[in-house]
Amino acid sequence: MSLQTIGDLARGVMLRRQNAELKTQMARLTQEVSTGRTADPVRHLSAQMAGLADIEQSLTLNQSYKTAAAEAGVMASAMQAALGRVEAETGDLANGLVLAKTTAGPVEAPIMAGQARAALDAVVSSLSTRAAGRALFAGSEVSVQPLAQAGTLVSAVQTALGGASDAASVEAAVAGFFAPGGDFENLIYQGGDAPLGAIPLGAGEAVTLDIRADSAALRDVLQNTVLAVMAGDQGLGLTATDRQALLARAGEGLLSAQGKMAVLRADLDHAEHRIEQASSRIASEISGLEVARNTLTAIDPFTSASELEAVQLQLETLYTITARSSRLNLVNFLS
Repeated sequence: MSLQTIGDLARGVMLRRQNAELKTQMARLTQEVSTGRTADPVRHLSAQMAGLADIEQSLTLNQSYKTAAAEAGVMASAMQAALGRVEAETGDLANGLVLAKTTAGPVEAPIMAGQARAALDAVVSSLSTRAAGRALFAGSEVSVQPLAQAGTLVSAVQTALGGASDAASVEAAVAGFFAPGGDFENLIYQGGDAPLGAIPLGAGEAVTLDIRADSAALRDVLQNTVLAVMAGDQGLGLTATDRQALLARAGEGLLSAQGKMAVLRADLDHAEHRIEQASSRIASEISGLEVARNTLTAIDPFTSASELEAVQLQLETLYTITARSSRLNLVNFLS
């Protein structure tokens, strides 16, 4: 009977192959024991992958909806805060201006006009708010500032006034500046004419945050604030009575605009509520899909632990054999 043997090189290759296979098995079993899920879904599900693939696709889609809802929530919250600042600034200003006919003397009128100028700066700054890398009130042109600087706006209105020298002509010129198709649209508003696209929230639902700086409510706020600023322009040669009249008219206009601002903010509040509801729904759907995925890919932890222990023992045995083989030499073999 002949003795079958293998050479040293072949033995080394065989031991390395076995070592690699055992390490691969141990890595797979370690992952399964630590996660409670199979590391090889194809083998675990006997290649019936349609259900798992559908769950994974739904999870990916819902994760994108989750991100979109989070961004929409940040944008809506920032818009609400910006509109709140506009409403507060112009509301306080309006309360003082409506009394201008009785309180705005030669000293008080310039002070009120200065307050209006400060309020205009605050309004333009608020409407230039950015969130999630987007200009919030610029419509579809999210990369640009929606309005020119307040100083540019004041200078453009002063130019448009031309030879206006009384309250009525100043008011008419300012109204024409802010009218549809007027210089406000051509020189000051820099955003897009189209609204920002709807943000998908899944389940056939979407939300649109389409408040632009050239909307009727915000245009009224800007127009009447600028009108109050013009009341303090010394270059117009207005009488004290004209200045009082302009300040009072600006105050009345701002009070009227407060109602439109309230509607604007109420619509935005409704959008925020829808975003919150959608976020809760998406989170619930993701949770349910993860449970379903875990159910399909779950393994028996005790079986995997036993297999892992067996593989570890095999690997240790292989290391022992490899070590002993490496110490063989002719003297030891013949002795």
